[in-house]
Amino acid sequence: MPTPVKLADRRSPIQARSRRVRAAIMAAAHDVMRERGVRAVTTNAIAERADIKIGSLYDYFSNKEAVIAELYQEKLSEVRAFLDAGASRIVRESWREQTADLIRGMWTYQLGIGLDRTLVDASYYYEDLLRIARAHSQLFATTFARLLKRLGSSWPEEELHDLGISVYTLVNATWSYWRLTESDRPIAIERQIALSLTLMAPAVDGADWS
Repeated sequence: MPTPVKLADRRSPIQARSRRVRAAIMAAAHDVMRERGVRAVTTNAIAERADIKIGSLYDYFSNKEAVIAELYQEKLSEVRAFLDAGASRIVRESWREQTADLIRGMWTYQLGIGLDRTLVDASYYYEDLLRIARAHSQLFATTFARLLKRLGSSWPEEELHDLGISVYTLVNATWSYWRLTESDRPIAIERQIALSLTLMAPAVDGADWS
């Protein structure tokens, strides 16, 4: 008798195709945003760009907001994984240099994976993206609070987390600078690094800002 095919084996090609189609839909939405602006994004425009039928799009996403939200969340998750890995390698003896390198690397990485100003600016138009950004800020802050604690900070965890939020606001300051100057000048990143290190130093050195 032929060997029965396991359910997981039968599903595997379908699941792989599903992931490819979802990725293609999200990439198409991003392309439309880049080329025509956030307000021009519609499910029809996404489907046309992805070269699929509109009904196929609705098999995977309920609306355009759901497409953009999943795209945004996926990019932020990848950035957090990058930050977590990089932060785990920072040591007290050279924390300033390593943290500066981590922040520079974060920008190179996130721009490289497509987390660009077009996608970040979409959070001003879609409420779901703002919710995702807020959750991301909390997780970002947790990464930096954990780093500071590991570097020997004696500050309470609540204060370290609050400091992490302040460090996160400097990420938004870089985006804002680029938006206002209509540029991507690297000086914004260097200023972010300088301010981040200034904020973090008292916690690492044991000073009391409470």
